[in-house]
Amino acid sequence: MNKNIVLVGFMGTGKTTIGRRVASRLGLDFYDTDEYIKRCENMPVADVITKKGIKYFEGAQRFAVTNICENKNVLIATGGSTLSDERNRVLLSENGILVWLRAKPETIYENTKNSHNKRLEISGKSVDEISQILAQREKDYSGCDITVDVDGSRNIDVVVETVIEKIKPLMN
Repeated sequence: MNKNIVLVGFMGTGKTTIGRRVASRLGLDFYDTDEYIKRCENMPVADVITKKGIKYFEGAQRFAVTNICENKNVLIATGGSTLSDERNRVLLSENGILVWLRAKPETIYENTKNSHNKRLEISGKSVDEISQILAQREKDYSGCDITVDVDGSRNIDVVVETVIEKIKPLMN
């Protein structure tokens, strides 16, 4: 395989969980931009945003993407806002197959309401408020090479299989 696989999508769509499983099945190294930032900053992403500000976080995100993109033939799970930055989008797509893990606002709400990870952007938000944020981000995700729906009772293993099935034709 000559390309990276890049999972994108809104928070709570399973990018990290699905990414780890797909990477394992395909024998690829796995990178997560939020985990990279967490390691570099010695604090969770939510704390980076709270303590250092959103502009600092955006710079840290660019740094993570730039460094992770130096790898080839890896799977990269991105933070929910990573593609909002044009530079990140270009770097990730230059040598990557972009896979949008798409979910309805109700699914995102259910997946994040009891999360131990602080998700500042949607903490305490209703399904309608999540829907508004998701609508703003949809333009960032709509140009992806592949879209995989993760809604409802879809088993994670089924989603993993669907991702693998859809990327195989693009992997050469």
